[in-house]
Amino acid sequence: MNSLKAKLGPKTLRNIGKQVAIMAITMLAIFQAGRSISGSIDRQVYLKHQAQVLADGQRQAEEVNKELRDGLSSYRSSQGMERLARERLNLAGPDEIIVRIGK
Repeated sequence: MNSLKAKLGPKTLRNIGKQVAIMAITMLAIFQAGRSISGSIDRQVYLKHQAQVLADGQRQAEEVNKELRDGLSSYRSSQGMERLARERLNLAGPDEIIVRIGK
């Protein structure tokens, strides 16, 4: 080490030390930037998947809403109301008898 000091001089050794420190800090910063970019990409992939799941759920909800709207419009007619009364409310016409069979 003494022979290196003698050959290069103290100023040159200090410059090399500063350069090594700057290089270490720069490499740490590059490493952290890479980790940040990787985490950001993972988050974007996750969010894209969640957006697709939500879009599928919305599509299904729209289909169910359409079916319910169609069912509502069929119950607005007199035959639809009669069917609703028979199926859901267990009502019968004046000359009918309801027979329930247990399972």
